[in-house]
Amino acid sequence: MKTMTKEQNMDILGRMGEKYVTNHLTKQGVVVEQALNHFDMVKDMTADGKTVEVKTQVPFIMKKAFSFKKYSNNLKKCRSVDDLYFIAVPAPKHKFDREGWLFRIDPKTFRTEEYKTKGGLEMILIPIDQEAVTPIHKIDSEITDEMMKYTSSDY
Repeated sequence: MKTMTKEQNMDILGRMGEKYVTNHLTKQGVVVEQALNHFDMVKDMTADGKTVEVKTQVPFIMKKAFSFKKYSNNLKKCRSVDDLYFIAVPAPKHKFDREGWLFRIDPKTFRTEEYKTKGGLEMILIPIDQEAVTPIHKIDSEITDEMMKYTSSDY
C-alpha cells in the first residue's frame, strides 16, 4: 500500500467530514448539493439553498478549541457562510470530552482567540466552550475510528 502525504490525508479527512454532514442533513430532509469545485473558496455545499462550510479536525485539546493557521483563508470562509459545522476527530494519544462530536457553530457570532505556538506558528482558535458553539450529536465510534486513520495529529 502506498503511503499518502499529509496533504492527501487531510484532503480525505475533509471529504469524509463533508460526506458525514451531507448524510446528517439529508436524513433530516434537507436538500444538499455538494460544491462541484473541491477548491470552492466560498462553501463546501449548500443545504436548502444556504451555504455550508465543514471543518473536520482533531481539536487543539490544550486550549479546548478548534484551530487553523492565522494567515489561511479559513476564518474568512467560516465567517461568510450561512451554516458552519466542525467535527471533533479524536486525538490519537489523548482523550478529550468533546471528541467524536458534530458541532454547529454560528458563523456570525463565534469568538476567536489568537495563539502563537512554541514553534512560532500563528493560529486562530475557536473556543468550544462558548454560546455560538452547539454540540449536535456524538458520532458513532466506527466513523470516528475511520476518520482517525487520516489525521495528521501526533497529539
